Amino acid sequence: MSDGQFDTYIEAVQKECPDTDSETIAAAFLKYQEDFKIPPQDSMRSIIRSLNSAKSIPSTRSSSSSSNSRATKKVERLSELKADDKEIEIEVEIISHNLREQTIRGEQKQIAFGLLEDNPWAESGEKNRWEYKDWAPSPNLAPGSIVRLEGVSVNEYQGKMSLNINQSSRVVVIREGTRAVVAPGEAQDIATLPSDGYVCVVGRVLSSREDQIHKKDGSGSIDIVRGRLADESGTIGFLSWEPFGHEVGALIKIDGAQVRTFRDTPELNFGRTTKVELFHDKNFADTETLSEQTVLTISDLRDGARDVDTVVQITEWAKRTFTRDGVEKYLWSGQIADPTGRCRMSAWEDLPIDEDSIPITVRLKGVRVRAWQGIPDITVDNADQVEILEKSPWDESIDFSTQTVEVALNELSTGASRVGVSTEAIVVSVREDSGFIQRCTECRRVLRDGHCATHDANDGETDVRMRLVIDDGLASMSLLINKEGSLSLLDLTEEDLSTRINSDGQLDFVQTLRSKMLGRNIRASGRTIVDEQGGMMLADSAELVEEDAEMKATEVRAQWGVN
Repeated sequence: MSDGQFDTYIEAVQKECPDTDSETIAAAFLKYQEDFKIPPQDSMRSIIRSLNSAKSIPSTRSSSSSSNSRATKKVERLSELKADDKEIEIEVEIISHNLREQTIRGEQKQIAFGLLEDNPWAESGEKNRWEYKDWAPSPNLAPGSIVRLEGVSVNEYQGKMSLNINQSSRVVVIREGTRAVVAPGEAQDIATLPSDGYVCVVGRVLSSREDQIHKKDGSGSIDIVRGRLADESGTIGFLSWEPFGHEVGALIKIDGAQVRTFRDTPELNFGRTTKVELFHDKNFADTETLSEQTVLTISDLRDGARDVDTVVQITEWAKRTFTRDGVEKYLWSGQIADPTGRCRMSAWEDLPIDEDSIPITVRLKGVRVRAWQGIPDITVDNADQVEILEKSPWDESIDFSTQTVEVALNELSTGASRVGVSTEAIVVSVREDSGFIQRCTECRRVLRDGHCATHDANDGETDVRMRLVIDDGLASMSLLINKEGSLSLLDLTEEDLSTRINSDGQLDFVQTLRSKMLGRNIRASGRTIVDEQGGMMLADSAELVEEDAEMKATEVRAQWGVN
């Protein structure tokens, strides 16, 4: 009937349904393939479930007993599920997928596990993330894919719920995944590690130190080891919950480490099931080479990063005192810069820095990063982390106090928040609230109908703002231009702007802006904030870029091969 095309799948189904003949199974596969265009690897679970549910019921059972089969529970959100729910249908996005060999009832079997997320089609909004376990690993589960799970069940352990994808469950791919599943024991480059999931890594230990985590309930502390690993693709921090005896410089293979993201920074976690062993590869880069190539620039900094090494110039440095719990304390803080941008730095100890010698160049070792208003802030915990350099590794004629770094828009939109950058892109939208706005007198947020989201009713202070959307063909970003930059861009004084809006009306004013700006290139300078909601540039200056129309047409013809 099927000319042997389903033989492998028929054999697999008969292991689950031994009482079913091969002709019946082949007919089912053929129906799925011809009527629904579903290949056998995708229809196998549905066929198993259908055959199991169709098995004859002993005649001694009452008709009411035969109707006790559980109906499908179709939900959109994981929060709708309860601990005893079965036969669930839900659409989710696969966040991570990991394979593992596990002994089940004395037999070695391969299972898959990872993280999935509901509300997969929404670009923003609340999303719930659960762990899952796939007891018959489906080739259709891949990170980044959106799938419909049918016939899955909830598992609850110690108050935490997860999903079981059972052998009879069906997995339907709605959108293909973006990254292939990595086989167990196959090492990945650090630069390609996912933000969540279990991985295998080969790397050299760059740093390692004992530390403690104090329990929130005050019942004690847990001894841990923190450190940093590197390979030729990048570097990543680690936290070991188990004793870690490998010295700095050792080349090790870590299998079964869990990647967890703290703020914006992924970190490897070593637990009881993680296998850590020495690895031998004479061609692997040595510690000195890896240390040099893993020195970060300001543009590389991410919120939550630890054990960071970088070289920067301190351009401002001042002491600030404050009172906490009735005790007067102090903190040193200031501005730092390098050729890729600017950010802040704070120190909780006196550093060997003479304020009169500012600006000076320093090497920072093992510092940590915390963001403030989306901008990275380097924290120095002790003076040993700072080394004053006699000479800068860059052109000393650069004036970092006024320098602006030119960065492509698509790079800004996918990177960390940055200060002191400029970019050029096309204006694709001019928002209707461009012009005069009212800000809260307490927090400077924009008022909506005379109300602040935090401080409620407020008289407000008048301000000027331009709100645009720019695009470079690869990415888009919101562009908010402050008062000075907006007035300069419009070539108007505040009084002239007020007169024009009062005369023409807000809608006509915005329409005039659209006629003037849409489709034109704009160059803006300021700082960016990039988070899970997208990217936004807060610009203090902007200008429309004048282009030679004839030259532009020539470039377009050359690009598309038009004579």
